[in-house]
Amino acid sequence: MNKYILMIALLTLQLSYSQNQEPQATEQNIENTQTKTLASFIVFSITDQSNAEEYLKFKEKYNVDIKFESCAVDLSLFGRAKKSNKELADVLTEQYGKVWMDELPCSLVGVSMEQ
Repeated sequence: MNKYILMIALLTLQLSYSQNQEPQATEQNIENTQTKTLASFIVFSITDQSNAEEYLKFKEKYNVDIKFESCAVDLSLFGRAKKSNKELADVLTEQYGKVWMDELPCSLVGVSMEQ
């Protein structure tokens, strides 16, 4: 009987010790493990060209993704795309001036590309 009590005590001690060895979650650890989503322009196209070299260069330089949607557009998505694209374009213009527009590899709904 004493052997069983000793074995149970040792197992309990082992389990409680191993639980204390797990890394503690902190705000910094959580921030480092969360994937950061990039702001995205919405583009309507028949083909998804997001892996094309020119799009990848733009994404890397300006930290802005280009999300391709189907060319079959409904009005609510079109309205959201116009508003979102305009807001993101305003932010880029504030940060970089109009230079980013020359490097954008496509036209955008809701954004006047005139300089």
